Amino acid sequence: MIITEDMLKQKVPKEFIPSRLDSATDLYINTTNGLILYNIKPDTWNVLYPFFQQENKFTIDLYKIENKEITYQELIDLYNDVYTNEYVIKMGFNEEKRKQVLIDEFNRIFNVRGTKIGTKLNSHYELKYFKSKNVYTLYYLESYIANDIDDINKLLSQKVYKQEFLNLDSIPIVKEVNGVKLVDSLSMLNDTYKLSIVRDNILRN
Repeated sequence: MIITEDMLKQKVPKEFIPSRLDSATDLYINTTNGLILYNIKPDTWNVLYPFFQQENKFTIDLYKIENKEITYQELIDLYNDVYTNEYVIKMGFNEEKRKQVLIDEFNRIFNVRGTKIGTKLNSHYELKYFKSKNVYTLYYLESYIANDIDDINKLLSQKVYKQEFLNLDSIPIVKEVNGVKLVDSLSMLNDTYKLSIVRDNILRN
């Protein structure tokens, strides 16, 4: 569930109060074939994602929130305090470093070079049920758009993950591709402005 502006003053239902904090930084890569999506764990998650950072990220597996009457805004503020102190200040992961580790991980996994980030597309918070751990997790997600990769053909033919392409020709975007569900965060592309930014950053092979 994406936390939207109209929810901020509402209280978080007690059964939804998270006991885990996590983050993700993802990279949108739009090509002449469509937006590249990956089915990273088809046997368990079976969901299509843009490429997202899995290493060197902010995660706290056990976090106790004492206030059971907390609002969504207060929950986000609490997260931001912990994230800033523990990840940004103590570990040095400011935005530039987060972007660099995203690029480095992407280049290494797919054995490509010259990846550059053009712009930041979005940042938001999501509250998700983490089935394997039986807990709710509060995620902070940052999304960036790639505007250059040295060998796009090499990326298109990669065999690391199962790969699909999302057609960006119309709104609303579809909710699944070839029977596999899209991650919830891709719903942001139903915003015409954000969709246009991704469309404008097309990588041609």
